[in-house]
Amino acid sequence: MANTTEVSAEMGDGPDGSLPEATHRAPGTVEERPDSYHVDSQRHLLQPTDSNPLPTSVPPPIQALSGIMGERHVMVMLGLPCRGKSFTARRLQKYLQFFHGANCQRFDVCDYLSPEGGSEESFTDLYDDLQKFLTKDDAKAHTNMRYAVGELDDPRKKNVDSGRVAVLYASNSTRAFQETWSGSSKERRRMIGEQLEQLKEVRVKLIFVELMCTDERIVHSNLARKVQSLATNGEMDEQQLEAGILEWKKKILDYQRKYVTMQEDGSEDDLSYIKLINFGQKVITNNMHGYLPMRIVQFLSNIHTKPHSIYLSRHGQSEYNVLGKLGGNPPLTAYGRMYAQNLGKFAADVVCKESGETVPARLWTSSLQRTIETAAYIEHPVIGGWLQMANRVYRNLDEIFAGEYEGMTYAEIEKLQPDEASLRKMDKIGYRYPRGESYFDLIARLDPLVHELESYTEPVLVVSHQATLRVIYSYFMDIDRELAPRQAIPLHTVIKITYDGWMNCSEEHFYLGPDLSDHSGTRS
Repeated sequence: MANTTEVSAEMGDGPDGSLPEATHRAPGTVEERPDSYHVDSQRHLLQPTDSNPLPTSVPPPIQALSGIMGERHVMVMLGLPCRGKSFTARRLQKYLQFFHGANCQRFDVCDYLSPEGGSEESFTDLYDDLQKFLTKDDAKAHTNMRYAVGELDDPRKKNVDSGRVAVLYASNSTRAFQETWSGSSKERRRMIGEQLEQLKEVRVKLIFVELMCTDERIVHSNLARKVQSLATNGEMDEQQLEAGILEWKKKILDYQRKYVTMQEDGSEDDLSYIKLINFGQKVITNNMHGYLPMRIVQFLSNIHTKPHSIYLSRHGQSEYNVLGKLGGNPPLTAYGRMYAQNLGKFAADVVCKESGETVPARLWTSSLQRTIETAAYIEHPVIGGWLQMANRVYRNLDEIFAGEYEGMTYAEIEKLQPDEASLRKMDKIGYRYPRGESYFDLIARLDPLVHELESYTEPVLVVSHQATLRVIYSYFMDIDRELAPRQAIPLHTVIKITYDGWMNCSEEHFYLGPDLSDHSGTRS
């Protein structure tokens, strides 16, 4: 069993083949690019014709693009030090951008502090940046309205604005305690609300998110990671670690004496807030209304800081892979069945083991026979009442549906429908196969499954298809969703994604074979 970090394309472009030009931006980086491809690919549908002299002005909104349709939200993270405020802010930003198309930006209160601590200047500087962000015109609105009316200052562009979410947090709660934007007291929370009401250009929904930990095991684990992250060389002995934890406990106790939690005595019932106790073990919401706020509640109820791993595998080589055909429900080839046997051994030896000990693990597949056949050699022993790797079949994990082009090759599509082939190249993420699906449709149907994946602490093996795994992989590896269709998910390879709840995810690639270099049915 070879372990490789190289990502190689086994197949050609399409639902069952990897793109040769896989692109992967570094986690945490932001790539500015015009968001016009989806509109450009539909531009011909928005032009007047003899039969339709008054066409629709802009493309209809879809779930993955609509964001929050012009709404502005400000989320303020609250809680004692080392409760995961930075972690939660980062995960929330990633989720809202990837699955809801919202323009989301994090604001670290500590970035605005003077060396002496809180000041009126830091309050004003953060407010100025917030105002610029919340009132800025949306690029999608400009793009859509350019084709609709030709005037960039048309007031109707607000109706196609994808909305904005500002997430405020303090990376060092003790330093930022006196800051108004920290929200560390009832008075400061009132001042935040009053200040945001001064924004006359836009209406802002203010939501407080308080992270609370009553489980000492979670607190100790968070503190240990915090102390280790601050180590000069990244290493420290047990004595140094315990000394660092003790020092932080003193800081937290001092902070706790001054900090005022969100009140449930009626004095703050007019505010919108979420209380997350032990990372979703118990959730309290108050005055939460609307689609996006409730999606935020659901998402935050599922995330946690416990380290865990997700294993991603495409099905073994299928008969349609060899023929270069899209979609369908073909069985595995002989090579695909060999991979299934290798995957069964890998699951027992790697997925179900931690530090040499057998641990409970989960298995997901799509409903198509090639993934179910790929998982057929995975064993299911009972461990202390837990049925190991019990297969959960999800239709949401099925391959992207090519509609009228199911069972065709790309060469056939280009020959029969050259215009459609051109539109797909223009807008890889937004192009929808005739009577089929687009990558945006995949993003929408994978949203609830990602919530579930976020909630697990056990290892999970997901056996699915290239397009669906591209989306899942891109989300967890913090890759812009516009680049998701260009990620390589090679055949007969398992990708292990691990994160410890604090740092960015890491990945390992395990090539299990057999080699398909002469038998892949590669498409151009």
